[in-house]
Order: sequence, then structure tokens, then C-alpha cells
Amino acid sequence: MRNTQLFKIAISLVFLAGFVGCSPEDGADGLNGSNGINGLDGSNGFNGLIKTLVEQPGANCSNGGFSVQSGLDANANGTLDANEVTSTEYLCNGDNADITYQSYVSLLSQSGTENPSSSVLENTLDLNISWVRESQGKYVGTLDKTITIGKTVIFYTTPTTHTGVRGEIIGDNQVRIELQNGINAFMDNFTNLSFELRQYE
Repeated sequence: MRNTQLFKIAISLVFLAGFVGCSPEDGADGLNGSNGINGLDGSNGFNGLIKTLVEQPGANCSNGGFSVQSGLDANANGTLDANEVTSTEYLCNGDNADITYQSYVSLLSQSGTENPSSSVLENTLDLNISWVRESQGKYVGTLDKTITIGKTVIFYTTPTTHTGVRGEIIGDNQVRIELQNGINAFMDNFTNLSFELRQYE
């Protein structure tokens, strides 16, 4: 009799344990563990720089053109030095044997808040350009005669003291150049920036 009661109690406990273990309700969350130790900060990355140079006619470009150099500014001096160049691409002029043009070529230099000065190297367009400093790193050149915008392009190089140059024709007698030393960081003071205004026939 006693064994029968013990057996019933054991069966009841097994049933109760199964019921509790299969309860659809979630138990209470345990305590959160402590945060781990912060990792060490990584080192600062390097700025990527691009430099555009005139490529003379030769093995890389039979009719000349431009070389576009790029790399990381490893010494953080804001200039793409020769030992920092990791890639060079060439933008070559097409075969211009049957395409004639006239051009104005000069070297521009500028210091402080002065207007840029110009040393003319070639001038088959027979014009003059007067340069004015608009603001830091921004300059407008006014031509003393009009050009045909649809047939005219400009070329320019980036001085070694700067990271980039932007240029545009803004009218039939005006051009603009902007010099940068960093992203949207306009800067004065440059020497021998090669500038060419080329009008095709």
C-alpha cells in the first residue's frame, strides 16, 4: 500500500516537472554581463592626392597629353611627392595631323594677395590676358579679344605646391582658374603654372 502511494507521488512529480518545463511563458532575463575593455584606437588614415602634369610627346603619348598621378600623402605635407605616387594614368591627345589650331601658352605665378603675373611662351591667337585675384586661390583672366567658345579648350598643370587646379571658360572673353591644397581648401602662392588656351579652326 505504501509502495503504491510512493509510486503515485513519483508519477505526479514527473508530470508536474514536465508541465513546468513545457510552460510557454519565458523566464526572467538574467543579469547583463559587464562590458569588455575598449580596444585601442586605430592610426589615422592618409589623404589621397592627385596631380596632373603635362606629358610631352613620346613613348607614353605620341601626340602629348597629360599624366594623372595619384597616391597617399604619407608624410602629410599636402603635396603628392614623387615617392608617394602609386598610380599613373595618361590622357593622350588624339592624332592631330589634320586638326589645326591656334594657341596662347603662358606660365603663371602668383604671391600673397597680388594678381597673377604671366610669362607668355606662345601666342598665335594674338591676344593678351589680364589676370585678377578674386579671392584666395581664385583668379579670373580677361581676354582683350573674343574667342569661339565651342572651338576653344584650356589646359593647365598643377604646381608642386598644390594638390589640384580647376579651370573653366566663363565667357567668350574670360577664363577662371582655382588652385587647391586639399579638398575645397583654396590657396595662393604658386610658380610656373602652365596655362594654354587652344582654339581649333
